[in-house]
Amino acid sequence: MPVSTLRFVKMSGAGNDFVVADNRGGAIEEAEKPPLARRACRRKLGIGADGLILIERDGRRDADYVMRYFNADGSEGELCGNGTRCAAVFAREIGAGGTSQRIATPAGVLRADILSGSAAAATVRVAMAKPGPIRRLRLSDLPGGEAELFALEVGVPHAIEVVPDVGVVDVDRRGSAIRRHAVFPAGANANFIALDEGSGEIRLRTFERGVEAECLACGTGATAAATVADRFFGWPAAVPVRVASGDLIHIDGTGDAPLMEGPVTRVFEGAFGLGRASTQPPAERPEGR
Repeated sequence: MPVSTLRFVKMSGAGNDFVVADNRGGAIEEAEKPPLARRACRRKLGIGADGLILIERDGRRDADYVMRYFNADGSEGELCGNGTRCAAVFAREIGAGGTSQRIATPAGVLRADILSGSAAAATVRVAMAKPGPIRRLRLSDLPGGEAELFALEVGVPHAIEVVPDVGVVDVDRRGSAIRRHAVFPAGANANFIALDEGSGEIRLRTFERGVEAECLACGTGATAAATVADRFFGWPAAVPVRVASGDLIHIDGTGDAPLMEGPVTRVFEGAFGLGRASTQPPAERPEGR
């Protein structure tokens, strides 16, 4: 029987915002999940968020629970770094996990540790998916001119362009062109980074696949940015990444799996009337981020 009301918590991971709900009882059926994400995440007409996170269980013994992540366009993502941190705090609140958790995602089982804080505000560290091989690409047909890109996967595909100043990049136009470029058949998140030697920080702006807009933060993007800075530009493997919200995400790539540490904030909670989710427009591109 489809549910008529969704109890949710709105959470933010360094500005990347999510609708998070407990679906361990399976009340939200599989076919309902993409339209629910589109409706709930729709700003001004819904709750408003970059994505929907559902905490589920499937009987597996290698993880405390399953995290399902759906982008704002209804597509399911293999992994969301900031969303994983939010899921960990919410899961502890509902009793699905403790201070240290193992979280099953389509990108594999990840470890999350809540380092400090409460349900209202916490700091969480996640052992991320190991970055894949890096390709160097040069594209000449982009708004604003040609670009050298570094392409890699951190659970999901990313493209990195190193620029002098992220503040002057037209992220919407240039990011959208990179995200949909033919060189990325499945699409890619487009990241623009500046290596600020004065502060020792990487500055990051991201156009997110599945959200189809710039987001205030991207955890997998921060991990990809730190990986490129380390391997190609001689930056330390452990580095702070300043995202568009102004928050810092700390990446430590000195071990086998990169560690991503950052803030989680509880924004508000409530009940969302589901109504006729089928009346919402379908996603243009059924792809994860």
